[in-house]
Amino acid sequence: MLRNIFTKDLWDRRRATMWWVIGIVMMMAWIIAVYPIIRDSDAMSQFLTDFPPELLALFGMDPDTFLTAAGFFQAQLFSFIGPIVIVGFAVSAGVAVTAREERAKTMDLLLSVPVSRSSIVLQKAASLAVLAVVIVATMAVCLVVANPVVGLGLPIEGVIAVTSGLWLLGLVFAGVAMVIGAFTGSPTIAGGIAATLAIVAWFVNAFASIFTWLEIPAKVSPFTWYLHGLPLINGFSSGHLWLIGAALGALAGTVILFKRRNIGFERSFLPSFRKRTETVKRTRPRATALLGSVYGKSLWDRRVTVWLWAAGVSTMSLLTFAAWPSLARDSQALQGLVDAFPKEILAMFGLTDPTALATPEGFVSSRTYGSVGPIVMIVFAITAMASLIAKEESTGIMDLVLSNPKRRRAVFRSKSTAAWTLMGLIGLFLFAVAAIGNEVWNTGFSLYHMVGANLGLALLGLCFWGIAVAVWAVRGGSGAAVGVTAAIAVGMYFLNGLGAIVDVLSPFRYLSPFYWYLGDVVPLSKGVTFGYLALAAVALAGTTFAASRFTHRDLAV
Repeated sequence: MLRNIFTKDLWDRRRATMWWVIGIVMMMAWIIAVYPIIRDSDAMSQFLTDFPPELLALFGMDPDTFLTAAGFFQAQLFSFIGPIVIVGFAVSAGVAVTAREERAKTMDLLLSVPVSRSSIVLQKAASLAVLAVVIVATMAVCLVVANPVVGLGLPIEGVIAVTSGLWLLGLVFAGVAMVIGAFTGSPTIAGGIAATLAIVAWFVNAFASIFTWLEIPAKVSPFTWYLHGLPLINGFSSGHLWLIGAALGALAGTVILFKRRNIGFERSFLPSFRKRTETVKRTRPRATALLGSVYGKSLWDRRVTVWLWAAGVSTMSLLTFAAWPSLARDSQALQGLVDAFPKEILAMFGLTDPTALATPEGFVSSRTYGSVGPIVMIVFAITAMASLIAKEESTGIMDLVLSNPKRRRAVFRSKSTAAWTLMGLIGLFLFAVAAIGNEVWNTGFSLYHMVGANLGLALLGLCFWGIAVAVWAVRGGSGAAVGVTAAIAVGMYFLNGLGAIVDVLSPFRYLSPFYWYLGDVVPLSKGVTFGYLALAAVALAGTTFAASRFTHRDLAV
């Protein structure tokens, strides 16, 4: 396994991939169990008849096929949850192709072996593609196994077509991360831009049915190509070819940029620009105040990423605000939406009060604070832990940091405080967007409720930061910490949802951070609650435990 770059890369990511697979199996079991409830719902059938088709498209639903297994899984799994999973996995792996090794100073060693730069990129990209196949193949196998058991009646060709498209979608955004990483050499910039573009591309495709000015941009969205022709129902389409072309184009761009890159300088692909940058640095050093402490340096290292993540989730929030007036105008159809979805199904998505979905608080919360927002905040928290602490230890950078006259506990505290500050900035940015949306679209949110919703979202991220650093303190290594924390997040999300509908799990629901955050009232309707104290307690406990272990940790082990 260690004789070439391709197999070495597979070996290095084996444990992290295993945790991804475990989380996906749990997710698939939940979605498959939900389908029979939707299929047998008379209210859902009536709702699909009455609700405007262009608004159904906002939820990825086709009224002609949604009650079939193919239509349901196309809308719920392959239009929303599946893309989040594969894009998150692929972007992380794409950043690792060149940028992460360059930032960790291991690329110099890799380039010293008798292998061309093109071969390095191609072998690492091939490893990424294989691992992404494992992810989508897990989804496909779960569906094939459940097909006769639950009576799904899914066409095998459709399962292959949609999972192939999902795989290609992941490769496209991995390619974006690879290109940006090969150009800038910065893993934070590469990951942040790729993730932001993915969020924007998804919403452009989803909202094109409501806003006519999005129709042209939607045509070049990879999500439009991926979903073209409902692949789970109709099989392969021309959209697969567009995805293949985009992925190959990104790979070619990565090879070209990396072959011409001087590892020692930023943006050396453009020598004249580099010279101007060097002149500016000599005459006016950047961020001298920030670079004078571990806390400031940690903020500086994640400066681009935090704004990109904030911009992506804020764009989503604004589009959700903008969609509300169209929904509110048809009150009968909106009530049909509430009546159609069984209470148990809405509870699975953290919405235990169905009537809230017909209010602006419930509708905006369902996307910004109930689904996409928590995912973004948790992913940011886990990746911040990996880059600021775990990877610095594994690459030897932590040794250099600790050579300064600062105690270990002070170093760890500074890095943790920086991560908390960054998550607070995302929450603050979202609060500003909510305040703007509230004024522009007249949703009537109170200031207290907006503060509470964004504070809770930030605390949810801090909670999983605490879990992530605690796992790292016990297990060591970024791969294990990221994988275990992601699996815990998925399990806790399911525990909260299943606990709302399964009596035997109901007592355990109170152990889930998602229950502490969401509870039974949508975030934009409740302000600050005692559950937020539990989130803060876990964050503090995990960080304190990790700091104690770090103080006595042998970094060589």
